[in-house]
Amino acid sequence: MGESGKHETTETVDSVINRIGKSPNLLMFVVATCAMSCSYVGTFFAFMVQFTGFIPNEEYRCISQKCFTLKSNFTSELNEVDSKFYDTATICDNAMIHGADFKWDISRTTFAIDFDKICKPSELSLLNSLYFVGGSISLLCGTVAFETLGRRKTAVLGGLFGTVSTFMGTFCNSYNFMIAIRLLQGIGNFVSFAGTYIWVLEFVPEQYRIYYNTWSMLIWCIGYPLLVCTSFFIHNWNYIFLASSLAVAITYIPVFLLPDSPRYLMTLGKVEEAKKVLVMYAKLAKKPINLDDVNLVVGENATKDEGKSTKDRIADILSNKAVLLETLVQWYYWFTSCMLFYFLNYGWSSFGDTPYVNYLFAGLGEAIAYLSLIPIITYFGRRKGMVFVLGMSCACFLLGMIPWQWSELWSFERLMTMASIIGVSAAFALAFLYTNELAPTTHRGLVLSSCSIIARGAAFVGPFVSEIFESSTVKLGVNAVLAGSAALICLLLPETRKLPIPEQTQDVSARRKKQGLVELCG
Repeated sequence: MGESGKHETTETVDSVINRIGKSPNLLMFVVATCAMSCSYVGTFFAFMVQFTGFIPNEEYRCISQKCFTLKSNFTSELNEVDSKFYDTATICDNAMIHGADFKWDISRTTFAIDFDKICKPSELSLLNSLYFVGGSISLLCGTVAFETLGRRKTAVLGGLFGTVSTFMGTFCNSYNFMIAIRLLQGIGNFVSFAGTYIWVLEFVPEQYRIYYNTWSMLIWCIGYPLLVCTSFFIHNWNYIFLASSLAVAITYIPVFLLPDSPRYLMTLGKVEEAKKVLVMYAKLAKKPINLDDVNLVVGENATKDEGKSTKDRIADILSNKAVLLETLVQWYYWFTSCMLFYFLNYGWSSFGDTPYVNYLFAGLGEAIAYLSLIPIITYFGRRKGMVFVLGMSCACFLLGMIPWQWSELWSFERLMTMASIIGVSAAFALAFLYTNELAPTTHRGLVLSSCSIIARGAAFVGPFVSEIFESSTVKLGVNAVLAGSAALICLLLPETRKLPIPEQTQDVSARRKKQGLVELCG
């Protein structure tokens, strides 16, 4: 009995959230959208180098006898200059110097020229890789920060790093300075996205998680046209960084106003604070509730996890065979889907002659993939849905090995490679939702961060697959094996659709036993 004489009932956080969000609410959708709006800035961070440090593929003007002599050698009998003369290979192979032998006839600035990297494309590629290095560092720190500072505060801190580092690009005047900027952008973006994503998923009832997950991915796609427009209308690369920093800063303003996740507060034993957040959430949804006489618990077992260290959480995972098995499987499908995602994204370069067209196509292709995810998961569920999209990608890679070319531009290999983008992008998007539902609340930040770190490692490998394997048949075969094996290994995971999110590690074990799944030996 409580002090008022009323009977105190026991209710889980999950049941309260499901009760509040049973029916759709526009205002809650707007709040979640504001929290996830930082998704689109990830596109800015990921592809800024392509627009600010591009290598010009345009005509240049000779200003030395050396250049005029080379140009005459490329002049045909029709007195027309061969287009190969304007290739960067001509500049690099003949050691031509910008400002001494030639001048670019371009209206846009690029730090590839300013930092003298025209003949050093690997150093430009390194800037992309360093972004993922920063992401790995941030997610390593995030494994601790998500469980100590909380989802919201960690996301705010990441947003501050992302905004400041992007603004620094306005004053960047050296390659080493740009290295620091790319590292800081990676540190800021990955941890802020992961933090806000976990926050939203912990507020959303099960039946709406797939829609919010898809919406988050579509917000990422919105970043493509925004980045294209910003870069197209601003010709100075330093000012592109300035404009981007403003776009980045705006997205993080709502995060300052958000409360902490009630699930996170409960894992710290802060029951009254969690109740206040849930009551505020109910008012926002126009479904006021009273939790004064409710014994709020994190899960059916009514236990809590008061401030465990990251070392203790890792020990929990290693000692619980069910959580360890599922985490290892998640690592594998995160690595596979991310590696294939970044490998295939380079295929968009075959569309159009400029990065503006290329990345508009990229955004369109990914949007189609993310929208197709809703009917796939609705019909198949999470586990079978993941098996389906990875299996579809495997089939596309295998079919692409058929040697059928019907025009100079189009072949069956190219068609199937394009089709596989839909499956791979869908698998990459589903990985976020599935991992959030598989991992227990007490260890969710740690598991998601570790999966994201694995994915960042895959991001290094993906773009270089074309260089590692010269034969297109071998490349397709390797991709097929990866996608197919990931699809099969996902059969070891449980289905999470229409099930409550596990709060403790023991909930994961109970779920596996209930679904009759195998345990990890040893």
